[in-house]
Amino acid sequence: MTEAPQTTLEQLRQRYSANYITAEQFLADHLPHIKSVAYLRRKIAAGGLQQLQLWRLDPNSKRSPWVIYLPTLAKWLDRQQEHAAKQAA
Repeated sequence: MTEAPQTTLEQLRQRYSANYITAEQFLADHLPHIKSVAYLRRKIAAGGLQQLQLWRLDPNSKRSPWVIYLPTLAKWLDRQQEHAAKQAA
């Protein structure tokens, strides 16, 4: 029997131990050409990375890291793949 292919979310959950990753980890793993979280936040706010959302892990703390929850990241990665496939066609 063949196993059903894993979803993007399942793959992310195997890779990362928490249900989120920090914005720094996201940049290192997925967008290494962007060097700062501040620039990432500006790009998201300007609509440059549609449907990607960052949250403060503790919204009451300015020192709390910015994070991306894995379900949101999985949806964003799937949309990126669909967009790339359309561009290649």
